[in-house]
Amino acid sequence: MSKYISDKIKILSFVCIILVLYIHSGFSNEVLILNEKKTEMQTIYILQFIISGMVGRIAVPLFYIISGYLFFLNVPQGMQSIYKKIYKRGRTLFIPYLIGCLFFVFFNVLIATIPWASKYINSPIMPLFNNSITQIICSIFYDTGNGSPCAFQLWFLRDLILIVATSPLWYLCLKYAKWCFVIITFFLTYISMSYIPITSLFWFVLGGQLTQVNLEHTYKKAGLICCLIFLIFSIVQLLNPNYKIWETARIPIICIGIIGIWNIYNVLIPVQYTLSEHKVMTTLCSFTFFIYLFHEPTLNIFRKIIVAILGKNEIGYIVSYLFSPWLFIISSMIIGFLLKKHYLAIYKVCTGGR
Repeated sequence: MSKYISDKIKILSFVCIILVLYIHSGFSNEVLILNEKKTEMQTIYILQFIISGMVGRIAVPLFYIISGYLFFLNVPQGMQSIYKKIYKRGRTLFIPYLIGCLFFVFFNVLIATIPWASKYINSPIMPLFNNSITQIICSIFYDTGNGSPCAFQLWFLRDLILIVATSPLWYLCLKYAKWCFVIITFFLTYISMSYIPITSLFWFVLGGQLTQVNLEHTYKKAGLICCLIFLIFSIVQLLNPNYKIWETARIPIICIGIIGIWNIYNVLIPVQYTLSEHKVMTTLCSFTFFIYLFHEPTLNIFRKIIVAILGKNEIGYIVSYLFSPWLFIISSMIIGFLLKKHYLAIYKVCTGGR
């Protein structure tokens, strides 16, 4: 993998985490209806639909593609290399996952004990402890019953860990079936499978198969065309959001968007660009995983404080939605920087050595 592709992955990963923050900064329709004047707020609805709903939907799939690409890249010893990567991911994925799950619960418990602060969390955590020990452990580290652990943003990491743990099977499938296996996995995404993250697996094995493709090639025209098509689909969906076809076409549309952003990068960033020569961007990209792990429930506090200050009106919701992610990024980078400076060992454990 060339330095340019490596830098490209780091920068696009940071762009994706920004999109994830915007997805989690959005307000539900129920919340928006309960505004001070009881009026419809079309501007914030359109903003959220475009940024979180349309552009944002490429973020998690691209994360999985990158994860699959990096996992299956450079396996010179075949299955033995896969086993080594599984062992390494125990440190880089599993341990941060455990810490992230526990942080979410402990932080919520702490906030719940402060009367004036408890209103800034979405749902109380204390009822969790009325369950059996088994159910508490399951809720914290696997599933609360809604498909996600208590730290709901970590469902991505949970599914990635499960996929990596079973990666010898996916390695063999890709080795012998190649693109046929990717296509089969794509069609399986339309079948409901309990406890099997089949959609996540599709994006992961797609990334794995892309190791057989020369990503150094630049398809600038293809990038522009795909971005245009993706934009057209997004506008049509905004105007006609209730068509059932959108769920069926979701994955193909996301694929078009990912092809677009991957190639449009080559239009915006010259081949001569070196990330290490740009200190600010290098610093931003170095905190991507840290931001992902700990952005909930802390991001939610920023959202609600802004609305509490500006009021439950359209301006308040718009300002909160647009600026909460960046306020969180700044604060998390300050905390991350201080941890790196004074408690580097703790920071490395929390982020898996990243």
